[in-house]
Amino acid sequence: MKIGEDVAEKALEKARNSPRKRHSLNLHDSFDDKIQRMVNAGLKDTYVRPHKHDEPDKLEIFIILKGKIGMLMFDDEGKVIERIVLGDDVKAVEIPPK
Repeated sequence: MKIGEDVAEKALEKARNSPRKRHSLNLHDSFDDKIQRMVNAGLKDTYVRPHKHDEPDKLEIFIILKGKIGMLMFDDEGKVIERIVLGDDVKAVEIPPK
């Protein structure tokens, strides 16, 4: 699968029409797929609450296509252990499973 400007723009258009200012465009067939692929579009001032995947094999790779986003990494007690800004210098971050 190729993810081009057309896919990104489709997700952004849906985000523009969302009260939460974001949209997740699934590229996988089901949540049972070994790899879940999606394009997430978020507009300025949107917020995604922290979450954790408890599955031992659930790796996340977050790649930014355009714009900038702040990301916080937490330990198991909820303490912030790392702050990352994706956009200019950092284009992707790999979030290890549990």
